[in-house]
This record gives sequence, structure tokens and C-alpha cells, in this order.
Amino acid sequence: MESATHSDVVIQPLDKGRFAFAVDGLVRYVGSQEECVRRAAILSRKNDRATQDQALMRWVSLSR
Repeated sequence: MESATHSDVVIQPLDKGRFAFAVDGLVRYVGSQEECVRRAAILSRKNDRATQDQALMRWVSLSR
């Protein structure tokens, strides 16, 4: 199974139950399909300014 959730992110099956998560051709994680899909979803999120602002405010509040 190969996932094209992002142009540089690929999920490839290795053997029974294990998958490789690769970014720009480099394997970054080997594990379950669910975890690889979760990591791909994190990287493929759109550049959302509102979400970035919320993350910045959380960081500022925690750093005080």
C-alpha cells in the first residue's frame, strides 16, 4: 500500500503488519499502518494560520 497524502511522504508495506513511513525517500519510522497513517496526516496538514496562532498562544502561556 502506498499513500500519497503528501507529495514527499510515502507509506510502504514491509512484511506482516509492519510498514515504513518515508519522507523525501528516507525511512523515518517503521511500525503499524495506523501509526504511519497518523504521522502522514500530521505532515500533510494545510498551513492554517488560526491553528498556528493557537499553538503560539499555548506556547507563550506555558513558557511564563
